[in-house]
Amino acid sequence: MKFADSDVKRIVLGCVNERGGRNYQEDSFGFSSVEKADIEKSGFTAIVADGMGGLSQGAQVSGYVVSAMLEMQRNRNAAVPAHVHLSRSLCAVNDNVVASGLNGGSTAVVIFCTAKGIYWCTAGDSRVYLFRDQALTVLNEDSDYLNRLMEQVISGDMTFDEAGEDAQKDSLAQYIGCRAGICPEVNAKPLVPQRGDKLLLCTDGVYNALSGQELSEALAGSAGEAAEDLKSRICGKGYPNQDNFTAVVMEFTK
Repeated sequence: MKFADSDVKRIVLGCVNERGGRNYQEDSFGFSSVEKADIEKSGFTAIVADGMGGLSQGAQVSGYVVSAMLEMQRNRNAAVPAHVHLSRSLCAVNDNVVASGLNGGSTAVVIFCTAKGIYWCTAGDSRVYLFRDQALTVLNEDSDYLNRLMEQVISGDMTFDEAGEDAQKDSLAQYIGCRAGICPEVNAKPLVPQRGDKLLLCTDGVYNALSGQELSEALAGSAGEAAEDLKSRICGKGYPNQDNFTAVVMEFTK
């Protein structure tokens, strides 16, 4: 496994998938084989999906998102740019969910590693973070109405108080299963990993429970240690209504 313009040769994974204080698990995650990954030919894919609570088939939809995206990545046309294929695939998954008539929705955050670097594609409010040189950065933007409202505040079309009182401010603006269609967020320019970098793919059950400082402290360890530390910190909060939480930590090493 070798990235161009980088001394990174290995990806090490750490994962945690917990029910929290809920009676059911609606989060799903998956990834292609690290051992068999050929970055130049097939790349490496990791996915986290959060089935939407309140919809009876959220778990079924999130599971489908993971399996369908992994299959599409395995069978991708290498002639199509990676970011274009990711976006088209996630749109196709959304269309399939809508056509199926399932009563459910899901977020999605997909990471695809190629020889050129790392691409991400997202819909919903699951996140991908980069932890580099002890600094934590959110790479994607939550697809919620609050962000759209803030754009109106910045443009002067709405006041901050009006945005805070909007009934839809906590709703998702797009998600898998959205009948109006989706426009996934995807980076056209790949991120070239550096040795020691970590990526954190997680559902909102993680970042709503922990501060940025706590996330950074947990990610200071190895991939496996970081995943267990995240779990310990979240469970240690003792929140009675703790949401399902899933985290995949990808560590890039020499």
